Amino acid sequence: MDTINSSLKTEGTATAMSRYVADTIRRSIAHPASLPRHEEVQETTACLRGFLEELLPIAEAHVGRVPPTAPDGEGARAAVGAARRVLGEGPGDGLRSAVAHMRDLGRACHELRSALPCAQCAYLKADRREAERRGDVGGQRDAATRMGVHQREAHAAP
Repeated sequence: MDTINSSLKTEGTATAMSRYVADTIRRSIAHPASLPRHEEVQETTACLRGFLEELLPIAEAHVGRVPPTAPDGEGARAAVGAARRVLGEGPGDGLRSAVAHMRDLGRACHELRSALPCAQCAYLKADRREAERRGDVGGQRDAATRMGVHQREAHAAP
């Protein structure tokens, strides 16, 4: 149950991060010819950095459990590495470099979603384990079927 609760918290944070990143992208597209104000860049950078710092340890732990041969493992490991690299960098001396760093942080937030555990997967796995514990073969089959459908619909390769 703790895994499900932590996955739900992670998914809530990841969803908030995704909404923030999408809103930030929309704002940046609205005025493509000019750079944002310095205060806006600082605020956005701090927020994106906060998302990455909160979600990176969760993503690292999840990626550590993914088998090296898993189809999505390489992309998830790359996303974690990119997020670590961007967090280690600074905004630079000027506004242009600060904007570039802010965009790198936004990109890293977007890509990190692939390395986070899925709350629905955790729920379905727990459901299957519970059916197995009860000796309910039909429940196990039902949970496995739902997991297959979920994997195909939610985690399909683009």
